[in-house]
Amino acid sequence: MHRLNRGQVIPPELPEPETYAGPEDFSRLHRPWQGAEFQKCLTPAVRANTMLSPQKLYLLRKLFVSTLGLPGDVFEAGAGSGGSARLMLDSLLARGVKKRMWVLDTFAGYPEADAARDGQHVRPQQCQCNSEAEVTALLANPAVEVRVVAGRIPATIAQVSTTSLCFAHIDVNLHQPTRAATEFCWERLVPGGVMVFDDYGWPATFGARTAIDEVCAARGAEVICLPETTQAFLIKR
Repeated sequence: MHRLNRGQVIPPELPEPETYAGPEDFSRLHRPWQGAEFQKCLTPAVRANTMLSPQKLYLLRKLFVSTLGLPGDVFEAGAGSGGSARLMLDSLLARGVKKRMWVLDTFAGYPEADAARDGQHVRPQQCQCNSEAEVTALLANPAVEVRVVAGRIPATIAQVSTTSLCFAHIDVNLHQPTRAATEFCWERLVPGGVMVFDDYGWPATFGARTAIDEVCAARGAEVICLPETTQAFLIKR
């Protein structure tokens, strides 16, 4: 029997259920996201507009900042209410780094559910957050160009007119848009660039994990799983 945390959705289609067994005890480990220095980054604008935990935001920001010396734009698919994009924008503004940001979402939740790839538990309109106008206002600033793109991936990918990316954050949960976004970003990610995937390890979003694994296996890319946060990332070599 595989023990998983209470409250998790355990789809019957879940691949490799033994790899989700637990729980581990992380209670005594160093948690820098609780420290005063990182807490300064969690401004009211960030906190009020994200469902990501401080731990996830810490890792996202650390990996993002590590790419700021590289050429290329910044890409986020699955902006939600815009808090994670605001965290990245604040990092650019604090360092005086000018990079174009592309921020994508349906702004209407899941457009449809693919039971075969994402499980019977997924329903249309789940994960609906702030509107396009609200996210655009949250990210408005005079120094960094931010382009908010509304609609369904993969259709909206054509509006992202960039040839190079230094960083990408993909948090769309479902198989088809995750696969399309990962393929798009991989082809444009510069050497040393980073892609961060949210909910890679969460059982309910196994469709996103299989999409990421399919794309990366075909390209010889190594995905690094972060079990405690459910995130994963890769560095393009």
